[in-house]
Amino acid sequence: MIAVSNLAFSFGPKAVFSALNLTVRRGEILSLLGPNGCGKSTLLRLLRGNLRANGGQITWAGIPVSEIPAAIMARKVAVVPQGMQASFPFKVKELVAMGRYPHRKNLLSFADREDQRVIRRALAMTDIIGLAERPVTRLSGGELQRVLLARALAQEAETLFLDEATSHLDIDHRLELSELLVRLNRELGTTIVQVSHDLDLAAAMSQRILLLNGQGEIAAEGAPGAVMTAENLRRVFRVDVKVEENPYTGAPQIHPLLSGVVPRLETAKIHLICGGGSGTTLLRRLHLAAAELSAGPLNEGDSDEVLATALGIPLVRELPFSPYSPTALEETAAMVDRAEILIIATQWWGAGNLACLELAETALKKGKTVYLLGTERGRDYTDGDAEKKIAILRGLGARSVENEELLLERLGRKAL
Repeated sequence: MIAVSNLAFSFGPKAVFSALNLTVRRGEILSLLGPNGCGKSTLLRLLRGNLRANGGQITWAGIPVSEIPAAIMARKVAVVPQGMQASFPFKVKELVAMGRYPHRKNLLSFADREDQRVIRRALAMTDIIGLAERPVTRLSGGELQRVLLARALAQEAETLFLDEATSHLDIDHRLELSELLVRLNRELGTTIVQVSHDLDLAAAMSQRILLLNGQGEIAAEGAPGAVMTAENLRRVFRVDVKVEENPYTGAPQIHPLLSGVVPRLETAKIHLICGGGSGTTLLRRLHLAAAELSAGPLNEGDSDEVLATALGIPLVRELPFSPYSPTALEETAAMVDRAEILIIATQWWGAGNLACLELAETALKKGKTVYLLGTERGRDYTDGDAEKKIAILRGLGARSVENEELLLERLGRKAL
């Protein structure tokens, strides 16, 4: 029904998707799962044409989304957003009635008998009949969320998009909403695409799950049992979990293992060379693990410098947009000497930071442990000099680690 081919989209310089391919099948319940910032909500907006892709194509039954008029799209898909700011005191029934606009001849026409019937049913199905006359400005977050769902139901679209629609609901109404969605899907054939952070509920109600990683790539796709594995969830969410079969529903059930989220590294003396956001995760998690941590050199205003400063991590600073000076490199060398472990997280190499690889070579010759984080993905702007130096580091015993999670696991084992 909905086909996405080689989708590319960016917010300014930040790439959200680069070559995304997926299909939404008619009459299915599809859940989009993944960490914050991976592009789940953005994908919903792209699918319904509210954002224009930079590349690739999105089609509905073979028709490009950009060619579908807004009035037609409003009959195809209804949306339940994460929430809204109720600034005007519409009555609940008036806000729900707005869902009928796609079915009216013009915006000035009044609701007819059929409209009234659909509105009353939507109020009843979402358990808000008793709120029909109340101004929406006097509702709680959970009550307002049910009003937004009722408005979407009143729209009677063939497809329903839900963007974390249960996030403000108590457990009673969360389960009730899930049962309602399953019923709409089963009895009316409504196609449902939902963004959710409730892994257990998504596993229980979905026919298919699409798991996105932090880079906006599809990490896994398929039936809940095939996607919701401990390995997949650990790789995407960076937490240890145990996955069991729910004895009542047969769906996967997730149990976080909190003791494995962050290793204890009180005895580890670590220096981190990073920049441009490459050290964000490690700075935060190594600090949380109580490691004796230092960092740098980092240019003032760099996102890693801002975070390290906020966390109180000792670091070497350099002027903004400047190559690392001899003084900064000497100070960094002294910090590396005091450390036992050096981590190179930098992914972009130029004339301004190439000397950091020479610091790593010296550290290896002094018997220190050096980790190269994801350098296979690095970008070399030194005509191959950085690549040659990295090869030398590997020859001297530097250890390549694909991602932060695997590195933390190795550091945790080393600390035992």
